[in-house]
Amino acid sequence: MLFHSHIFIFLFLPLTLAGWYLLNRYQHKKLAQGYLIGMSLWFYGYFDFSCLWIFLAECLIGYFFCIQVCRAKSDLLKKILFFSGCLFHLGALGYFKYTNFFLENVNALFGADYPFLSIVLPVGISFYTFQQLAYLSDCFRGEYEACSFWEYLLFLAYFPQILQGPILLGKELIPQFSQERNTRFEIERFTKGVFHFVIGLSKKVLLADTLARAVDFGYENIPLLDSPSALFLAVGYMLELYFDFSGYCDMAVGIGKMIGIEIPENFDAPFRSVSVRDFWRRWHITLGRFFTKYVYIPLGGSRKGKVRTIRNTLIVFLLSGLWHGASWNFVFWGFLHGIGVLASGLTDSFNRRVRQVLTFFYVCFAFVFFRAASIGEGFSVLKAVFSFRWNGFLFQIAESLDISEVYVFTKALSMKAPVLLQWAQLCMLILLLAVCAVVLLKKKTAVMAEEMGVHVKRGQAVLLAVLFVWSILSMTGVSTFLYFTF
Repeated sequence: MLFHSHIFIFLFLPLTLAGWYLLNRYQHKKLAQGYLIGMSLWFYGYFDFSCLWIFLAECLIGYFFCIQVCRAKSDLLKKILFFSGCLFHLGALGYFKYTNFFLENVNALFGADYPFLSIVLPVGISFYTFQQLAYLSDCFRGEYEACSFWEYLLFLAYFPQILQGPILLGKELIPQFSQERNTRFEIERFTKGVFHFVIGLSKKVLLADTLARAVDFGYENIPLLDSPSALFLAVGYMLELYFDFSGYCDMAVGIGKMIGIEIPENFDAPFRSVSVRDFWRRWHITLGRFFTKYVYIPLGGSRKGKVRTIRNTLIVFLLSGLWHGASWNFVFWGFLHGIGVLASGLTDSFNRRVRQVLTFFYVCFAFVFFRAASIGEGFSVLKAVFSFRWNGFLFQIAESLDISEVYVFTKALSMKAPVLLQWAQLCMLILLLAVCAVVLLKKKTAVMAEEMGVHVKRGQAVLLAVLFVWSILSMTGVSTFLYFTF
């Protein structure tokens, strides 16, 4: 089930909120938690029921390792259990996500012909695997004792974050389920939640999905790219990915506020970054936190000289690339960001605005390899960017937007003044990019929600209503979530 679907908005979410608050109102705390678990499992199993059994099995085995680590009487036994648990989680992720990638490379290297396996990738496995690894690591470090199995299951299954994150820590989520304040309905918190959800929904449906049509068309016709269209492809995909992922995270934060369970922000205005290092402090924040705490620091961080710092940084970003997808273009994408982070200090003497522009374009060009089907395809796009030629392909990209809201206008123009149609479509593409720029320059959703408070102004209410209705009507088309397969 996706947040931007009619069944979620008009059936699942109202049922979840009603059951959660009614059961808590009559002091059925455990039953309310059980109800939230049941709804979360329905949300997860809606995609593929077979994935639900895999998820439950991983939760059960993962909890077993956490309990045993906490109960271990000797350091040696604790280490054995900890590393066994890590091996299980990484082994499960490796089997489901990377088996065919491994076979593909073995075949390429040794001229073998091993057949690919028919493996169904459980949705959200990358996210809930990292959450279990983080929880197991914290238990091993003695940061807190293991909770009950039902709390552990709710921590992992909690539907606002299971598919797309943020990647949460047990100590920031589990205690919230039993806190009295979180089980009471509060109008101000609920209002902020609605605001977050509607803004996130509009970012996803109205901006990301519209950009996706043009970006997909461009990537389907890479040989036809000229310099302007290739540049649009690099920038357009970066904007599409941001509005898609940050929009989904805004919806997750909003749903959490509606329920009363706070979820941390996962983005902090990343396009205002002054370096690639700064970008990764603002982009997918919880993923960066995971790699910093559980990989970079244990490797030695920046405490053991420049060579070790370079090595540790590259390891983190190569692993980040591989985590995103089982393909060498993702690994290369991670490598480019690692190099960017290491080179961040080179522009310190530049003007702040210049640094922001340089960072933006470096990140956009690096993310070409995130979207491209292969490293070679990514270089083809960048080669077209710097070809400095024009063949008019940007007009075709603009036409592929096919914005239904202006169908009557474009249809009339095609009949009365067809020579102007392609220019009108190009203006719509430029207008879309301008709207994206305005949204990026506005205050963050969280800041606007805090300033709004409980008393929503009439203008704000009208704007939210328009955005919500517009998004609902736009959801009649086919829409996906980019991080769905990660």
